[in-house]
Amino acid sequence: MWQAEYRLYLYPTDIKKEIDPKKLELALQEVEFIGDILSNDSSVNNSNRYVVGEDFLSLICFMGCSPNIEIEPQEDSPFCYVEIPKKTDKIGFIAGDNVKRVNCPCCKKPQPELAKKLLNSKAEDLFLQACTECNREIDPLAINWRKSAFIAQAWVLLGNIYESEAIPDEKLLSALEQASACEWKYAYVRLK
Repeated sequence: MWQAEYRLYLYPTDIKKEIDPKKLELALQEVEFIGDILSNDSSVNNSNRYVVGEDFLSLICFMGCSPNIEIEPQEDSPFCYVEIPKKTDKIGFIAGDNVKRVNCPCCKKPQPELAKKLLNSKAEDLFLQACTECNREIDPLAINWRKSAFIAQAWVLLGNIYESEAIPDEKLLSALEQASACEWKYAYVRLK
């Protein structure tokens, strides 16, 4: 199955909140953000993938005068799709090659290896990282990842959306908030 290199993730700010993927699916269908299911082959990526819905383009605000997006599914070439992971209780750090450099929230010294360490950490070790300068424990939730990474156990992935090419409309975020009873944000992740 084709995987987008460029992704826009929508994620809840409450990392401990258990969110039912079925409720997200129903909320996104109701606002016509998603259409028919493309694939529910959980052996591939433990997700359900959908074609974009009728109101996809009105619920995502594209920047610039002529974004280059393909909303019709293609066999082996880029197109926009929406993916909702199956329910999990594991909290994870999601980032890619575009993750921004960060500083320790306490001493403000650069932590160039922190993102790599977090990506390779088990869920239980995410909050056990220490600053290389002041040795204080670093809470990754206190870091401003500048929309390039996040920590969550649930999310909605929009495939083939380039970094800063589009932002979610308030109506879309509101639908997700109503379905989950918590606030949602977004981040851009590039793989490769």
